Amino acid sequence: MERQNSAARSRIWLRLFWLSAVLTLAVGATLVPHLRDSTELVRMRNALLLQSEPAVYDWTPANVPAGFAVERAEPLPLYADIVTRDQLKVDGDDWATALAIGRHLLPDGRRQGGAIQADLADTYTRITQQGEGYCGDYADSFTGFATAAGVFSRPWAFSFDGFGGHGHIFNEIWDSQRARWVMIDVFNNFYVIDASGEPLSAMAFRAALEAGAGDLRLIPLDPLASPGFREEAKAFDYYRRGLPEWYMWWGNNVFEYDQALLVQLLGGVHRALEQLGGVVSGVHPGIRILATEQNAVQRDAMQMLRVRLWAASALGALCCLFFVIWLIRRRARTAVDSN
Repeated sequence: MERQNSAARSRIWLRLFWLSAVLTLAVGATLVPHLRDSTELVRMRNALLLQSEPAVYDWTPANVPAGFAVERAEPLPLYADIVTRDQLKVDGDDWATALAIGRHLLPDGRRQGGAIQADLADTYTRITQQGEGYCGDYADSFTGFATAAGVFSRPWAFSFDGFGGHGHIFNEIWDSQRARWVMIDVFNNFYVIDASGEPLSAMAFRAALEAGAGDLRLIPLDPLASPGFREEAKAFDYYRRGLPEWYMWWGNNVFEYDQALLVQLLGGVHRALEQLGGVVSGVHPGIRILATEQNAVQRDAMQMLRVRLWAASALGALCCLFFVIWLIRRRARTAVDSN
């Protein structure tokens, strides 16, 4: 009788395995369209990192919101040494320090572009020596140098495709002397000033674009480096098209992320695995969307994608668990029968 009961319980575990396997495949099938290209992979990553709270921006480094991943790790020696060697830190002037860092990252002549997707040391070398790098590479490297120089930086981004991989990322620094935020787009080699000549914050620039202000000017960080846009109007149009889908990376811990063990182990395998290692390690910053009426549909779509991703992950884990339990019980029953 005991053998019959044991066999019945094993069949139950096996049925649970097959049920969870079918459900995992069913939910996973809805994710297949997101596997077709890199921009869709970025969308899945963003959905996984999406936080339910909207982005807030009216805070200072003295009162950082809960959950924002502030850098706690020591700066990479390479970055700290370069800040000292090249005198990138301007004492008592955060904005001058930010400009010095931006110019340092802009090689003279034509840049080759292309995403680097490597660790901070390799990213810096390829930006400055080979002219490679895309906006995310420049933003991470800038954040690292700003942190090493004692300047607080936070990353803003926007997309054109519902918070997928088609978009842009740039930085904003806290200017202690002005007691306000100031934006800087190192990749595109500019910052923005208003009619008074004062550099604008990201939100002030955004508000001016929404209002159709015509008194804005783009100032190159380095006149000798290639600009992101040959014409100001095209730069303004580019940013204007991204206005409905602004979001903030909820952290500036580039060194902590770079030094995490799983990130280092998986970084040489694949970028997606590296980022997954960052998520598992708890060092990958989340994403908070600047919620507006214009992006309500996109936000709902991202929330649903997030639910499907977590459902597929949970069902897959249950599937593995049920299979292991069934296998253990089967082997135990086989061992009893053989005796």
